[in-house]
Amino acid sequence: MRQQGNVIMTRIAGFTRLLLLLLPVTACEEDEIGTPLSVELVGPGTGRTGEELSVLYEAGGRSLSGIVFTWGDGGVDSLATAGAQTASGSMRHTYEAPGVFTVRARVEDVLEGVDSARVTITVRGG
Repeated sequence: MRQQGNVIMTRIAGFTRLLLLLLPVTACEEDEIGTPLSVELVGPGTGRTGEELSVLYEAGGRSLSGIVFTWGDGGVDSLATAGAQTASGSMRHTYEAPGVFTVRARVEDVLEGVDSARVTITVRGG
């Protein structure tokens, strides 16, 4: 048996076996994987009842578990992110009544906690 750094070589019955020693990895203070937890929303500002409205979202973190969207009219949608470091796209919602609604996005990260953002949409009658 011969060891060179983290590698051990053994010779058994004419065959050479190569073993790699696994060493524990410590947490990194700097250059950690991912980004600080954040979420941003961009909405249309105004719309009409019965019209499908889109809200753009962008979230970043180290291990996102999901985003919950509340539409201000009792509607709720959720998006699973399965440990992703980033998530972006659009969510759509249709308001049935006029009013001023606050759309909220709440993002949760397994390692970083929770962050949220909001945007206001004014909906007029169709």
